[in-house]
Amino acid sequence: MGRARPEGARRPQLTGPRRPAPAWDLVVTVGLLVFGVVNVTQTVARARDLRVLLDTVFAQQGLGPYTNEAVADAAGAIVIAVNVLSLVLAIGFAVPRLRTRRTAFWVPLAAAGVCLVITTAVVLAAAIADPAFAARMTAGSS
Repeated sequence: MGRARPEGARRPQLTGPRRPAPAWDLVVTVGLLVFGVVNVTQTVARARDLRVLLDTVFAQQGLGPYTNEAVADAAGAIVIAVNVLSLVLAIGFAVPRLRTRRTAFWVPLAAAGVCLVITTAVVLAAAIADPAFAARMTAGSS
């Protein structure tokens, strides 16, 4: 009836030799990792002064000064840790895949996506934690 499967194989396409990654994968992956290094460096520089950044944004929006300094400092430390860890994990998972000629471009993209979501949530939480922001939101809804 059809082709015979090797014993224990559920999907015959997985039993053959593995195809090497496309030629463009190395260039794209390395480019994404280099972009990640630059981006993380810039993010760390901004997150070290997250309090100042939030104060500037609050002033531009007419909310007055950002006053929850402890939360801003903690959020900045979390953002730095998440970004550096994300970059280290992206490099740590992508390089071995490149060495074994397996597709790796998705690794830095996935790391960047997760990092973006976490960073956005942490910075937004720091902004929401300020009493001036909460007051503005409750005043705007009534």
